[in-house]
Amino acid sequence: MTPSERTLPPAGAASRSLGSSIRFHMLRWLPLVGTAAVGYALFPPPAVVITALPDAGQVADRTVVAPFSFQTPKSREEMSSEGESRAFSVRPVYRYSPTAYDSALAKARSFFAELTRAEQQGPDLLRAVAATRVNLGPEETEFLAVESQRRRAQAVVTHFLAELLSRGVADAGVLRAEPSRQVSLRRAEVEQVVARDSILSFADLMERAEAAASAIDSPAGQRTVRRLVAAFYHPTVVPDLALTSSRREQLRASVDPVKYYVSAGERIVTAGQPVTEVARAKLGALQAEIGKRGSGHPFLRGAAGALLYNGAVLAVFWVLLLFYRRETYDRLREVVFFGVLFSLALLLTAGLNSAFPGRPELVPIAFAAIVVTLLYNGRVGMVTALTLAILLDGQWALRGSEILFFGLVNGVAGAVGIRVVRRRRHLYLTIGVMAAASVLASVTVGLIQGWSTFMMGASAFLGVLMAPASASLAMIVTPLAESATRITTDLTLLELSDLGRPLLRRLAQEAPGTWAHSLAMANLCESACNIIGANGLLARVGCYYHDVGKLTNPRLFIENQAGGPNPHDELGPIESARIIRNHVIDGIALGQAAALPDVVQAFIPEHHGTTDITYFLTRARLLFPDDRVNAADFRYPGPRPQSAETAVAMLADSAEAVVRVLDDRSPDRVREAIEQLVAQKLASGQLDEAPLSLVDIDRIKREFARVMSGTYHKRIGYPRAAGVPPELETAQRA
Repeated sequence: MTPSERTLPPAGAASRSLGSSIRFHMLRWLPLVGTAAVGYALFPPPAVVITALPDAGQVADRTVVAPFSFQTPKSREEMSSEGESRAFSVRPVYRYSPTAYDSALAKARSFFAELTRAEQQGPDLLRAVAATRVNLGPEETEFLAVESQRRRAQAVVTHFLAELLSRGVADAGVLRAEPSRQVSLRRAEVEQVVARDSILSFADLMERAEAAASAIDSPAGQRTVRRLVAAFYHPTVVPDLALTSSRREQLRASVDPVKYYVSAGERIVTAGQPVTEVARAKLGALQAEIGKRGSGHPFLRGAAGALLYNGAVLAVFWVLLLFYRRETYDRLREVVFFGVLFSLALLLTAGLNSAFPGRPELVPIAFAAIVVTLLYNGRVGMVTALTLAILLDGQWALRGSEILFFGLVNGVAGAVGIRVVRRRRHLYLTIGVMAAASVLASVTVGLIQGWSTFMMGASAFLGVLMAPASASLAMIVTPLAESATRITTDLTLLELSDLGRPLLRRLAQEAPGTWAHSLAMANLCESACNIIGANGLLARVGCYYHDVGKLTNPRLFIENQAGGPNPHDELGPIESARIIRNHVIDGIALGQAAALPDVVQAFIPEHHGTTDITYFLTRARLLFPDDRVNAADFRYPGPRPQSAETAVAMLADSAEAVVRVLDDRSPDRVREAIEQLVAQKLASGQLDEAPLSLVDIDRIKREFARVMSGTYHKRIGYPRAAGVPPELETAQRA
């Protein structure tokens, strides 16, 4: 029977009534609902009702947080202005025209060919053709009438045009009208950015033509070359208006119509702060969006979403309790405790966030993790830290504050650091671990977000301050949590192990034999429990108190008779058995009077279980051979051991008593006696309800043998010294 099964409702009741089962689970999920409601009350989503837009610069009368994600669109004027600004950024495209180049050279070659043909019909026709085709003067015409001069002019003009026009020449008027200092020049599929002034104009062409004409000595010939260049010129670099316009239209069309993107939970305006132009634009867009969705829906949706979020996160924790900590889930007081603890963490976070907004280092998740670890274990403590970190990170007022990372790191550090608390230095170690984790979290977030060294230092300082604060608060809350859950922590066990406590002091003074047995048994139990992974400290403390019932009449128990007369020799076996059995009942009464925790009181009845008081049962059967003996009168009331610790105590109690009376206490004889004793307990079913495996029992037997062989080792006799009485001659020393 496992601890989980012991805490379930009786199987018969579950099978008889489905309603009782539903009620059983409903009671355990009500704390979840309450905690989710507390989270909603402390961090409600904003109820946005905007009646009139405030003017820019006006002080906001309340804080407005976006209840959902929405977009702030740009106005038509803003779209047009941005589009024109983008279009203006496009460089004008000019293209090189090979057709213009070919046309200019073809025109020049055709002119000179026509002059050659006209010359064959007479010089007058040549002069007439030259004058009409190019509008040359008489001197220039006469210059071309001479064949050698004409050929010279043809070579200069065609070579010059081929060279200059291939480089690219644009009309001067076009370049003067171009506002951009840089343009994109395309040659076929190749495009490059060039300075506007680097493109040759017609004026540049004519200036260079004059230099080229200087190769001819005759002034008339020089004028002829210049006039022919001007006549045959075609601009080879022209603006590509269609491509330029297309590119500008593409940029105009690429303007994002959204001015601002607002995420759910984003703070738009803060009460007491002036409203900026940006905030006013966002408020206007929010007002329009609310109008589209319906004014009543955002609040209801936000409330439902917040409650569902809180419930879903907490439900994961509750499900983990249901399937993996069933003994905790079945105890209503413990489930209520988790609800109260989570609510307290939410309340503390709300208060700290109100006093120090935007400081995730101050979230008290580590405090809750420490309390849970002290009550349960580090695994449950870490799951608690994770649950709280996710829960708090989803609250409206805490979104975007890195609370998930800080809370998780600090909470896990607290749970890991507080796993074992037996001395004060363990608490200091826990504070140190949390402080180091806080510094690490601050540096990590600071490096990711680009914080300055000062900001990282300030964040780390707050985290270091929060470490002792969380530990101190946990130490204050833990006794209250123990009382509420009736769980005994190691801190309480350490207090109960104080040998100066009244009950233990009475036991040492009034029943020294019982006290010596309890100490020996405590050492044996603690060692065995540590070996199998049980709670050794609980076993030690339980053994201290397991026989306190003998304080009612110590002299009736043989270990306290110091070799004197045994009162049981004068009593009947039934009366003697009653006295022996009643020390369990008396012990429970003394334990309750001393306010011993239930887990410690369990050692009093369970270390005997339901075993028989064999010695007096045998005497009774010898005195009454005619079957008038009721075996129930010679049996301890029980129950049988329900935990690993009380089961080990049962074995240790019997083993310590058996080995103590052995004549031969050699290791082999001790192991043999322990084997027989454990086999007897297993055969009688005393360990059936204890969560011990056969492997655990085997390890317990080996540990018992090791410890007890050392305790009852052989001693060396020393010769009698001068002045030592003869009876002490055989005194032994370890």
